[in-house]
Amino acid sequence: MAATFLPLRMRMLERPGPGGVGMRLNALRVGDVTVAYARFGGAVEVATAEAENYHVDLPISGTARFRTGRLQSVEGTPRRAAVFMPGDSAAIDWSGGCEQFCLMFPRAMLQRELEAMLDRPLAEPLVFAQAMDVSTAPGGSWLDTLRLVERQARYAHSLLDHPLAAAHLAQTLAAGLLLGQPHNYTDALDGPRRPAAPQAVREAVELIDAHPEDPWTTASLARRVAVSARSLQEGFARSYGVPPSAYLRSVRLDRAHAELLAADPHTTTVANVAGRWGFLYLSRFAASYREKFGENPSATLRSP
Repeated sequence: MAATFLPLRMRMLERPGPGGVGMRLNALRVGDVTVAYARFGGAVEVATAEAENYHVDLPISGTARFRTGRLQSVEGTPRRAAVFMPGDSAAIDWSGGCEQFCLMFPRAMLQRELEAMLDRPLAEPLVFAQAMDVSTAPGGSWLDTLRLVERQARYAHSLLDHPLAAAHLAQTLAAGLLLGQPHNYTDALDGPRRPAAPQAVREAVELIDAHPEDPWTTASLARRVAVSARSLQEGFARSYGVPPSAYLRSVRLDRAHAELLAADPHTTTVANVAGRWGFLYLSRFAASYREKFGENPSATLRSP
């Protein structure tokens, strides 16, 4: 646990049963984000050192009580996660049999994403509300992405093997946290933005056309052309009638189409091509593909 997250100490709150402590920990890196599943068979108290990064703990089953600094404790349930800030230590009373998702977001990553959204440096550190309600629409969307990571982690060969797809998932988790969980910059994110100038939009289009295989997000494109993410979205809407993500998806569909036409159906699968171009859901890829090209991707692959 310490090697995966941060220095900590543990104390059993009840005598272990015949099976011992019954601990299980599965952890992986998704882009820059650490995503882990953890469970204890018996109740345990976890006390951490001061965190360097942001952490989110969400019980899947059972409950846990989270405390940090002098702030009020959070009763964690499958509907309520706890968010921990850098610079704070934490204490967790982990009930026996409680399963949790434990995520760690690098401080620099969230700061970079937020600065791109705001189009300015942060005047003060990012501070989230302690409790995260995943039963709301934004919280549920964030949880859907986390569940997708969980499902993909079970496969020997999955989307997580593709750097483009993994980077997209990491950015989606970070953006979902910034947009869905209240923090001290939420009001600034909700404020109006001027649309990006046509030149900035053209530069973003050139970047997409030249390197659609890169893990572009609206935020990363905005950083490259020196505008805010929201300004770039509004500039794309004015110039192309679609957001940057829709334009990028169209270009990637074109590249996937060309690859399927040239591929050997005996050695290539639709799933591999879709994953290589950043499409996380095969059914959505197929639907978008049919809408654009009038046939299933499998039909293109089998065509002479």
